[in-house]
Amino acid sequence: MNFLRRRFHTLQDIRKILIYVPPIFVLVMAVLAIFLSSLILEKDQKNRIDLLIQEEQFIKKKLLNEFINDSQDQASAIFDEVERELNHRVYEVSGFIKSLTLGDKKLSFEQIKPFIKKIENDKDIQFVFFNSKTFEVIYGKSIVRYLQTLTDSNVPSDSFRIHILRNIQFLGNGNLQYWLDKNKRNIRLSYFEEIKELGWYFGAFSNVDDMSILLKKSIIKSLSAKSKGLDNHFWFYDYKTDLVYNYHNFGKVDTYENVMEMFNTDESKRILKYYHDQRRNNITLTNKVFNFPEYQYLVAIKESSVRMPNNIKEKIAKIKIASLNRFTTVVISIIFIAIFLGIATVAFSKYINLILAHYNRRLEVKNKLQVHWKERYELAIIASNDGLWDINFEKDVIYFSDKWLEMFGYKKGDITTFAQWLNLIHDSDKVKVQESFDKHLEGKSENFVVEYRLKNSQNIYKWVLVRGRVFKDKNGKPQRMLMMSMDIEERKQLTKELQDVELLVEYGRIVIFKWKNNKSLDVVHVSKSISAYGYTKEDFENKKIKYLDFIHRADTRNLALEITNAIKQNKNSFTKIYRVYGKNGKKRWIFHRAIFIKDHFGKVTHLYGYINDITNMKMTEEELKLKVKVEAEKNIEKDRLLVQQSKLAAMGEMLGNIAHQWRQPLNNINLLIHFVRDNYNNKHFTKKDLDESISSAKVQIDYMSQTIDDFSDYYKPTKNKALFDIKNSIEKSAKIVATQFEVNDITLEIEDNNVEVDGFENEFQQVIVNILNNAKDAAIIKKHNVDFKAVVSVKIERQEDKAILQIINNCGEASREVLDRMFEPYFTTKFETQGTGIGLYMTKTIIETNMNGRITAQNIRDGLKFIIILPL
Repeated sequence: MNFLRRRFHTLQDIRKILIYVPPIFVLVMAVLAIFLSSLILEKDQKNRIDLLIQEEQFIKKKLLNEFINDSQDQASAIFDEVERELNHRVYEVSGFIKSLTLGDKKLSFEQIKPFIKKIENDKDIQFVFFNSKTFEVIYGKSIVRYLQTLTDSNVPSDSFRIHILRNIQFLGNGNLQYWLDKNKRNIRLSYFEEIKELGWYFGAFSNVDDMSILLKKSIIKSLSAKSKGLDNHFWFYDYKTDLVYNYHNFGKVDTYENVMEMFNTDESKRILKYYHDQRRNNITLTNKVFNFPEYQYLVAIKESSVRMPNNIKEKIAKIKIASLNRFTTVVISIIFIAIFLGIATVAFSKYINLILAHYNRRLEVKNKLQVHWKERYELAIIASNDGLWDINFEKDVIYFSDKWLEMFGYKKGDITTFAQWLNLIHDSDKVKVQESFDKHLEGKSENFVVEYRLKNSQNIYKWVLVRGRVFKDKNGKPQRMLMMSMDIEERKQLTKELQDVELLVEYGRIVIFKWKNNKSLDVVHVSKSISAYGYTKEDFENKKIKYLDFIHRADTRNLALEITNAIKQNKNSFTKIYRVYGKNGKKRWIFHRAIFIKDHFGKVTHLYGYINDITNMKMTEEELKLKVKVEAEKNIEKDRLLVQQSKLAAMGEMLGNIAHQWRQPLNNINLLIHFVRDNYNNKHFTKKDLDESISSAKVQIDYMSQTIDDFSDYYKPTKNKALFDIKNSIEKSAKIVATQFEVNDITLEIEDNNVEVDGFENEFQQVIVNILNNAKDAAIIKKHNVDFKAVVSVKIERQEDKAILQIINNCGEASREVLDRMFEPYFTTKFETQGTGIGLYMTKTIIETNMNGRITAQNIRDGLKFIIILPL
């Protein structure tokens, strides 16, 4: 679950918690205290009201119990009168018997029987006489039989008689006894006395009394009397007769049906209906009811009003007011306490925050230092490219870091023991490693440092540098050994390569040097190949010969200057060709290349490089320069010839064009001359007519002169670049070929778009003329096979920093071979007498060499398109 996840809290979080949590906690606790107080006070109020109601009910119950007790006491008082009557009659009979027995007179029962009968008749009581020894009933056998029916005994009559009479004897003289039937509804009282002189026991029995009737009389008698002066009154219900007594406290008797037909409905009516329906139910519903299920009687208290008595309402109102006052007091107290605690917690929080802020500043400083050193440590580990591993000598287990496993291509679990690691070491290095390992474990070396070759997962040995230290227990027994492995394969290979280079150049022309970066360029190291110059290693390394003395004096200063400039420009290396002297004094040319070796501060401390004897190359280079110069002059002359040939080749066509353009003007001039000659002597030929003829001839002569100027400008070379308008230049070129286009019915269309470029205008016009002439030649060839309307269109557009010229014709497509070779010199598709093959070659040279542009040709449908791109 997310809320159970542990979260790391910063000091800032703790500060926020201390600021916000205590007041919130105080507020929550205050609200909770108010809520709990309301519940407690509400509960207390309810308990007080319940207690008040219970007290009221208790009082009613008490009144009811007192009423019942009084009623029962009244019933008991009736028995007391009976008891006194029986006692009195027994004493009366006893006195009578004793009076008859004075003077030792013998007495028989027959003598006293009339007296007994008279008392029984007068006082409504009955007597029983029996022999105290034989338990023989002398008188009152019907009473004894009645006693047997009371107990519903199955004992034989004689045995029960003896048993019951013995029980009466056992109770002794002067003892009052109650005889109840099995349902405890009827009762008789008896009082016995012993006459020892006669050996008799005799007693008087009251008549049978109905207990329910006695109790009912007692209750009805007390109903009105006990209800006086009370807010409530007692009422009585007889199940058997369905009569209700004193229901309305008027002392009247009502039937059940009359009471239930009354309009009002109260608790007493519900109680009456319940017990009427349940009849002998012995359950008591409330404290206001006392039920006599054995007699089927019900006594209840009925309140004078349906509503609660005023004194109870007042007491309940007082309880509610007291509870509200107590709640108000508690709330005010809680609010004051909450305010005090809130102020105290805020003050305490601020104090704690001051402490935490101070502690946080100290902790931040420590954390920054820890982060700083941690980053430096991590960078050091990363920079070192080391793989960590750990040997546990007690468990004979080796743990390797991911970097170590990655270094050698192994996976976790491939190597787990010291023996497995040792088997991966190269046989040539194993003894050395074992000796160094044992030496360190014995304490003979402070650290374990050794270089060896270790087999990787591809069965290839790699050089590693291992550094480590053993950790021992208190007894000096090795426990663990922590080691770091550095991949030095590249360094070893580089060292080997340097050694190979040393061997390679040992007796060759290349000499390896290492110089100090000082004014004298002191030699730190030089290869043995210096012997090619007549010197030995020791001559330079022991400073018998200084390197500057080895250099030609004329080149010393330039070498030092170039080294200084290269260092200032922060270059990594420099090269230089200069002269040196061999030991025999012979001058040699060398090529010197060196790299700059810098310290940790970026300062160049050494130069490391080589020198190579290029004397023969230098001599060959001089000869090659001479040959190149001669060939370049030949090529220049050749290009001149090509240009000349190109112009001469075009000159024939140009002369034809000039002749064609001059033919009409010359014919017009001839006609004008003949017109003047024929009309000179005519009198109608005026001076005005002569001037007009001369003027017309001059116009034709000017046109011919302009034609000569146009062709002269075409052949006049442009010495300097200048801005010219492409469209204007194309129109000038069109004039050159206009006659040929007109003769061969070729239409030239030039798009109206002015773009200026910087270049050689006459050379550009020559390009246009060459392309237009090629289109004319292609149109002539195509017209021999197909009748079509030849059209050449020129489109000029400007795109950002370049001008794009497209010359499109519909005079037939070119083959792949022609497209690939059309710009080559002397390549032509015409007969030898019709073309030289240098027109398009010169076109490409002018555009790409002289004007730094680009020209291409490509086939389109039924024609060819030349694209010329010129920089703006």
